[in-house]
Amino acid sequence: MRSFLRPLLTLVAALPLAACAATPAAGPQTPADGTPTPGGPVVQPPPPQGDVFAASGTLKEETLPLLKNATFDARDAAYPPAPIGLPAAPASCEAFVKRAPVKAPACAERSEALSALDGALGEADASQRDARLAGLEGCAGFEPGLMRALRADLAPTTCADVLNASVLQAPPAGLRVDIHQVLLGQTLAARLSRTALSPPKLSPPYEKERVLAFTKGPLFAWLTDQARAVDDLGRLGVELRLYARGLVGIEAGMADLRIVEAVRSAPLPDSMAKDEEARNVYYGTLDQFLEQWKSRGRDAALIGLREMSMIGALHDPRVDAARAMLSRLYGGRRIDALDGLMAPPLPPVSPASVEERLAAALPTFYAGRLLPADAVTRPATFRALLERGVPMEHRAALRDGELSPEIRALYARARLDMGRLYWRAVDFDQATALLKAWPEGTERPAEATFTLALALGLRNGPEDAALMMRRAPLVALGLGEVTALDWVARSKPASPYAGHAAFDAALIKQLATPQDADAAVFRDIAARFREAASLLGGTAAKDAEERARAAEETVKAIQ
Repeated sequence: MRSFLRPLLTLVAALPLAACAATPAAGPQTPADGTPTPGGPVVQPPPPQGDVFAASGTLKEETLPLLKNATFDARDAAYPPAPIGLPAAPASCEAFVKRAPVKAPACAERSEALSALDGALGEADASQRDARLAGLEGCAGFEPGLMRALRADLAPTTCADVLNASVLQAPPAGLRVDIHQVLLGQTLAARLSRTALSPPKLSPPYEKERVLAFTKGPLFAWLTDQARAVDDLGRLGVELRLYARGLVGIEAGMADLRIVEAVRSAPLPDSMAKDEEARNVYYGTLDQFLEQWKSRGRDAALIGLREMSMIGALHDPRVDAARAMLSRLYGGRRIDALDGLMAPPLPPVSPASVEERLAAALPTFYAGRLLPADAVTRPATFRALLERGVPMEHRAALRDGELSPEIRALYARARLDMGRLYWRAVDFDQATALLKAWPEGTERPAEATFTLALALGLRNGPEDAALMMRRAPLVALGLGEVTALDWVARSKPASPYAGHAAFDAALIKQLATPQDADAAVFRDIAARFREAASLLGGTAAKDAEERARAAEETVKAIQ
């Protein structure tokens, strides 16, 4: 049984005590003088001199895992029973189980199968799409189980266990181990997604006796059942790899963090709720009790994100949900801190072939399994892939091949975006390496030069999101060298991305600010944001101005 039970019992006992606690009141604060006030036009400093694009140290290279293609032994087939206390799948999930498949066109060859898949994914109606995908499950052009896994990924997450049950109970001949793991991972993730969703509620009045009875009774029973279910499901996912492990890790982490939020949202006795001092003492104590629980959920979600980063997913709703949950509960170590960086939009995608349409539509794991490795050498296909991600199989092909300038620029941008999403240092290093090795005799475009400058500014940071959230502050890890961004912002003739560069340099400096920074540091940050505002327009300029004012308020508070 989880160790949360002991802290919860202690918390129940502590409820009546918190009302008696007291904290010293803060004394009056003397307003600071000498706050800088903006006035007149912004005067840009001169651009830095020397080799502003020099990369210090060794550029990290990505190590890709070996993909195992062993066939699953049907004697190991097992459909794990649902844990006690797990809510059943919604009734709407039965439609996926009972849906009659649409007869597939010829699909014995891979090219025929991909064409049929393109047609199915192009179906606007979700039910019709699923029926057409169900018809593709028997295609010889697809490996066994892959289309069932794709159906489960495109269906609501909560339905995957009932949809995959028949395949897990009776695996088809030729099912590979990794596909079996994905089917199992989807099943566990579906069940985890149904945990900790509907905590019991207590209606007013919130008298102390009623709140204590509710906490000891319905709330405690619910927590016990949900925690046991999350434990049982999480243990089953420990041995999974890559995508399968990522699915389970994300859902297990979010389940734990939902439990934390449920406990924090439980009502307080009216007498305590009206007493700010007692309320603060209670929540401070509660947060201490929940910290180990929060840490467990955080770590599970971070494991899931690490596996999704290895898969190469750039746009995935599960990744977005996990990052949002972590940001909400860990505001001081926001995993989405780099989302505020400015970057030019990617060129529009206009898929014109089966390969390009599949690259844009397939989740990253399936694109890696289905599209040929050399697809990334074709710029239109590579651009389409960036709608979802860059699979491992294609990253391996890019590492071993000769890259055209167009592919090099696209891949560097993809690496930059992966680094921003997952805080992976290797991605910033790889973006740097790709753009520093620009083909001789070919001018590097302004956008690629900006991407290189931003990658250099983000180098030497934490290895990944887990390190960023657990350990040293960013400044201690080396983040914050913005010389190249300053050059892009200030060089003449002006770069079309000068405003982007100035804003990003200011934001990186802000993120890397040490906790004991003096007023001069924040004056520099304010000046940088005002410089960016002078180079930008519209809402971007307003954002930069607001950030400059916030930095100036910090100067006022420090002085």
